[in-house]
Amino acid sequence: MARIADFAMIHTADQWYRVAHENTVIEVDKGVVQLAWKEEERNDDGAETPCETGVGMAFDPWCRLYRSRPEEGQIEKLLWGESDDTAEMVELFATEDCGPDEPGGFIVNDDHAPLEQPQSLAVDDEGRLYIAEAGTNRVLVYDLVESRLLRQVTFSCPPIDLATDGLRLFVLLGTGEDGLAIMEAHSDPVFRTLPEQITSPTRIAVAPDGALYILERPTAEDATIIPLDSPDEPIPVADAGDLLFTEDGILVVARRAGEDFLRFRIEEGQQWQLPHLRALHYDGCGIVLMPDGQVGYWSERGLRRATLARLRYELSGRVTGFRLDSNEFQTQWGRIFIDACIPKGTSLSVSCLVMDEPPEETTPLPRTPPLNAELLTVHRPDLSPPMPPQEMINNLNEEQQLHRRETGVELPWLCQHDDRFETYEAPVIAPPGRYLWLVINLQGSSKFSPKIKSVRVEYPSHDLMRRLPKLYSRDEAAADFLRRYLAMLEGNLRELDLHASYRHLLLDPMAAPAEVLPWLAEFIGLVVDHRWPEHTKRRLIAEGIWLFRYRGTVMGLTRFLEIYLECKIVIIEHFKVRGLGGAIVGESDAKEANSVLGAGFRIGGRIGEEESISVNKQSIEDAFKTHAHRFSVIIPLSLKHEQRQVVENILEVHRPAHTLYDICTVDAGMRAGIGLYAGLTSIIGRTSGFGRIQIGATLLGRHQLLGQAKSGTHVGSSKLGTDSQVG
Repeated sequence: MARIADFAMIHTADQWYRVAHENTVIEVDKGVVQLAWKEEERNDDGAETPCETGVGMAFDPWCRLYRSRPEEGQIEKLLWGESDDTAEMVELFATEDCGPDEPGGFIVNDDHAPLEQPQSLAVDDEGRLYIAEAGTNRVLVYDLVESRLLRQVTFSCPPIDLATDGLRLFVLLGTGEDGLAIMEAHSDPVFRTLPEQITSPTRIAVAPDGALYILERPTAEDATIIPLDSPDEPIPVADAGDLLFTEDGILVVARRAGEDFLRFRIEEGQQWQLPHLRALHYDGCGIVLMPDGQVGYWSERGLRRATLARLRYELSGRVTGFRLDSNEFQTQWGRIFIDACIPKGTSLSVSCLVMDEPPEETTPLPRTPPLNAELLTVHRPDLSPPMPPQEMINNLNEEQQLHRRETGVELPWLCQHDDRFETYEAPVIAPPGRYLWLVINLQGSSKFSPKIKSVRVEYPSHDLMRRLPKLYSRDEAAADFLRRYLAMLEGNLRELDLHASYRHLLLDPMAAPAEVLPWLAEFIGLVVDHRWPEHTKRRLIAEGIWLFRYRGTVMGLTRFLEIYLECKIVIIEHFKVRGLGGAIVGESDAKEANSVLGAGFRIGGRIGEEESISVNKQSIEDAFKTHAHRFSVIIPLSLKHEQRQVVENILEVHRPAHTLYDICTVDAGMRAGIGLYAGLTSIIGRTSGFGRIQIGATLLGRHQLLGQAKSGTHVGSSKLGTDSQVG
């Protein structure tokens, strides 16, 4: 069996951090090296201090912007369009002239008085608007669908700021034991103590993972952003005025009026700064996340969106790797493999330096830090591995151009899933030696830069020279040329040999390349559906023998569907639940009605028929007709059209041919007259299976909702038929 050559490599951000950089930087989160850039000059010359009070802004689910006006005691509503640079103000509400019958109007209290210092705003996923009214120490909760005030929550001190994760509301109150209140639209607040490091909180933000971040600003120059779960790891941002998180987890920090916004990525307790956002004519009073995922702010021209600062890459850069050790003297190094992305107009080249003994006098080469230079705290004991003198690096004039491998990565039966990065190859043109230094030169343009993910060098080189007569290798120059010439042929032979030696990997569904999975499935008679995800194909092939052993059974169908849907499903055979399917309160002879509601939520009568029927007595013929050879598939998901087609195809192919089935999903709704089981055939709560109705785009009753459910009936507080009605 052929042996995979040994490799010395430079890979991952930790190893790239240890090499010498000249005009190059590291994307730490991706472990990629590229040319350094110069950002568009950042505007740091703004107002003397950030806006002290702030103006609340929030978008509702219907792309309407709500903006507070504390001086006038009003909230203005503006329509927003994705293609518009600004929003047009269409109305004001919460004023004396506004009534409940007007679109978007609210009655604040009995005398229709304006609000008292409305500041921060928040809107949850259900379309409820929260207003922090500082003048009365209240948080007002409005229903934007029904245009009515739901409730008022009074606190002991003025609410400072609001934030929501879509369901819960976080109310920043100050310091102490009641510094943070957590509530929902219909629940009472639960208070949480803020860490002692927080003494002057001004803003709060919720990350996509639910983590809370609080802006601490004792003075403008000493402003810091403190993670509530790890208060000992603050992020210092001078003159910070407001903050929010984008959908992809980027922290955006607004500063003083007229200044650009800063961006930070936070992962696993580490933070690093990203290119800033341009914010022309920013008023300094707050920012908002827009429906298209962009960051919006208010200016003298109305609502505007921040734009990413332009980057200008360096035209050239160089990376000098640390020494690679083959552990043997006079090692003839083989080929270099580089996983890189080389856009059009850019290039990579490699130079090699080989020695048997490292130079006694080593000098550290100049290095540029990674992108998170200002904020990332990394403790690494060895950041300067032995490097050759700078003069030796500068004298390397012979550069080797890279060749893109048409066959992809050199390892057998391994697929590259990232299409942006391809594998490039070049021979090591250098005399034998134990230690190898690679000098990679990057050439780019002002708009694009080549990117390097991984470098691998094989050793030792091929031994074909020893199989030829000595005549061909007596001359040193001729031998060197012949060695490099034979390297191309030897590479092809080695790869063919390796593919043949490791062909057993093709029989492993978890290791085989994706393109051979249909071929592998044919061994067990499984036809692969191209609509199945790749991981589903691998799992079905791995369990195919077991699945065919139980094909057509409840257990086999259940497992097949669970592998595809990646969730627990339930298959109910109708003959097992014939009859009532649930308990009915009352005597056994009192089970004849047009509509019976029992503990099993079973509606026994037929809608629209006055004649009562028996709900527990059926003839053998009726029971056989309605229950025999029938089953229901209960799927606690909202299936897309393609997913439903795949499920139906699986059932058609693998169910017993004489059976009939129906599919019950979350978006199928409650089925009156068939059986309603909470947590089994129906789920109580929100679902994405239904969308809001759009004029001209949908049919009412076909997976669309008109309005939303009203609150008022709570479990345990009402009796059905006594003081509540089902409408």
